Amino acid sequence: MALRLALGPAALFVLGMAYAWPLAFVAAVLSILLLQAPAPPSLRAGGALVATAAGLMLAAWVVFTVLQWFPALYMVAVALWVVGAFNLSVNGRSPLLVVLSLFAGLLIPLLVKTSPQLALLVAAWLPLNLAIAVFATQAMFVVLPASQRTRAKAAGTASGQPAFDPERRLVRMSLVTLPYVLVFFLTDGGAVLTLLIVALLTQQLAASTLAGPKVAGSMLVSNVIGGLAALVCYELVVMAPFFPFMALVTLLACLVLGTWSASGRQDAALAGSAMSTMLILFGGAMAPFAEDTSVAMGTRLLQVGMALAWVLSAFVVVDVLLPERSRALPNWRNSLRRGRGRAARAPGPPG
Repeated sequence: MALRLALGPAALFVLGMAYAWPLAFVAAVLSILLLQAPAPPSLRAGGALVATAAGLMLAAWVVFTVLQWFPALYMVAVALWVVGAFNLSVNGRSPLLVVLSLFAGLLIPLLVKTSPQLALLVAAWLPLNLAIAVFATQAMFVVLPASQRTRAKAAGTASGQPAFDPERRLVRMSLVTLPYVLVFFLTDGGAVLTLLIVALLTQQLAASTLAGPKVAGSMLVSNVIGGLAALVCYELVVMAPFFPFMALVTLLACLVLGTWSASGRQDAALAGSAMSTMLILFGGAMAPFAEDTSVAMGTRLLQVGMALAWVLSAFVVVDVLLPERSRALPNWRNSLRRGRGRAARAPGPPG
């Protein structure tokens, strides 16, 4: 798994830098999510996911292009889109589908404000990057197939009904994310990547709220490691701006993080998040879009740090005001269970 998780994203990242297709690092980041699974998506599932992504992006572009002349409705539509994406998350839909929905609801409207043509370009290239990531994942699983033990372990993992209250969790996620989104859009504050990181971290942390500050701290550590790795890679490439050297640096960084992911350590699950952060920051610095060209890596790290601080602080406040709770059984089922309990305790007929 370590080699597969390292080679896939590294190869896509290097190819993207070589051919300079738009948002090339996104394909590498999406491949990380796909390669962490015990098996690749089927061609049918992959095609459906790409088609869904294309539909989401096109719908977002149409909606926000029309609403850009109505600021209040524009912000309401952004908020509703984000809540809809989080609703997919709490109802157990694919994490990748949730990520794509958040991309459509945050990235596209933000770019529409700058340039509808640029937004349309991004809306077209995000599904294409996903298709490239799906194809690369299929190829990596052919070259480096998963072991029988890994497949058996994955097949034996049962996914029961969620133990949390979906409505409560949806409200919690919205309270963390929407204020940041509102301020970001009204003030044009910071890099686009920080807005996406806030939404994605909210989804990841909300799924682990029962672990409390421990999970939040782990997320912070993984993103700090990813940020530092991106900074080291960037500084090395700046010192020796030679394409083969950049490819080697990327491969070595992915190998280190991939080895960590397959190490079996308690914190191994954080490696994927660290690799995603590294490639997002490194890719954004190597091939930025829109007007982010002048943003230095140090500034990017500071912005990501502020986004992390917001999410972690907001969850601390929300945990106090609106703590997570377990899914409650409907009243009629509780009554039925109480009735069965009384019937079981009642004395039987004499005899």
